[in-house]
Amino acid sequence: MLERMTNHSPACIGWPCLSVYKRTKNGKVSIARNYRGRYRLDGDAKITDIPLHTTDKRVAQQKLEEIVRRKQLEAAGVLPPEAIREAAIAPINTLLKEYLADLKALGRAEEYIYIVQKQIEKLVSECRWLTVKEVTPNSFSKWRSVQRKAAKTLNEYLASMNAFLNWLKRNQRVGFNPLKSVEKVQANGRQVRKRRALTSEEMTRLLSVAGPRKVVYLAAVFTGLRRGELEALEWGDLKLDAPKPFLSVRASTAKNRKDAVMMLHPDLLVEFKAIRPKGAGSQERVFAGRVPSMEVFRTDLAKAKIRFLNERGYRADFHSLRHTLATNLALAGTAPRVAMEVMRHSDIRLTANVYTDAGLLPVSDAVTKLPSFGTKVATSMDTPAAQASQIDSQKMFRQGRDESTPVPGSENLKTQQPSDYQGSAAVVSGSVMPSPEIENGCLTRTRT
Repeated sequence: MLERMTNHSPACIGWPCLSVYKRTKNGKVSIARNYRGRYRLDGDAKITDIPLHTTDKRVAQQKLEEIVRRKQLEAAGVLPPEAIREAAIAPINTLLKEYLADLKALGRAEEYIYIVQKQIEKLVSECRWLTVKEVTPNSFSKWRSVQRKAAKTLNEYLASMNAFLNWLKRNQRVGFNPLKSVEKVQANGRQVRKRRALTSEEMTRLLSVAGPRKVVYLAAVFTGLRRGELEALEWGDLKLDAPKPFLSVRASTAKNRKDAVMMLHPDLLVEFKAIRPKGAGSQERVFAGRVPSMEVFRTDLAKAKIRFLNERGYRADFHSLRHTLATNLALAGTAPRVAMEVMRHSDIRLTANVYTDAGLLPVSDAVTKLPSFGTKVATSMDTPAAQASQIDSQKMFRQGRDESTPVPGSENLKTQQPSDYQGSAAVVSGSVMPSPEIENGCLTRTRT
């Protein structure tokens, strides 16, 4: 039964206990005429006081009864908690903003937050998710099935969305993660774009036909700047007259959203100075109209007689120039940690395993430079015939160690030439050379 309560009213008795009331001051109803409600359910230690936002007592009673009814259903597990019901109908982009704000408060890196935001926003847009309740395994799988992205990239999209949904669950905004059961794509052997590095000879030919794009290709292969980063490069980013010339990569233009400083190779410095216009403004683009489209780049490859796809299906596209840089760093013996910094990678495995073209590494030379451990050096005698003769001589040597029988006419041996005793068994290798000697009237052979 509902009853009007004042601040001096006795505590509720019975389950559930609920009542509506107006605030009073010195025994009089306060200026705020809206009703408030009080209730206490079974198991509650305290009375809950809530505003009902109405001046009508009957409306206030109905509101309070509805609130108590929902709370009882929630307690029984029949109805999801209010926070989950509200999140289910809230715009998903609103919830995403709260998630990103929490990541920032937790001290996550700005580049990580940026990537997560872009990936989730892309999913929300292309899957047409307006609210969380529309996120389903089927809708995500349909989106993934038509993508041409690499398996690793698709798994990153799934990971970002799973992290967001798990955050909603921890904060009691959703009852469960609808994408929890979605499996990752098998990434091994499913790289969409397999790239290779250009050899020094190929790079020389490419530069010879590049014309005004030569400086762009040199910048890409000596700094590792990506196409978008090259397009955004301004003359104010270049310090060509510094004691050690360098260029600055602004966080706003970098893929990882980090500032970086790139030292300039002497060849690239010469090209930059050659194209720098007099009185160039600091915000003027360095490569305005010079960065080639994919079609133009492939035309340059054809002129340089460089195959876009090799026999293994590896491509030589513009991004391959970045792979060329990583490979050249490895060939130059650059320490892996230093190479990682030059490439501006956050994981050394990316530098070593993805961007370094193992096919151009001097693996054969590395093996031949390994130390020797006293084994026989290969010579011209290492032929099947020579090896057979060596085996024969070794057999004869072992036989000579046994007790020998007197040789008739041995008294004349000293006057005969060694050639009288040369036969097939006397052909020797560089390591074994048996020679006839007389010992106690017997013919023996000794190792030298």
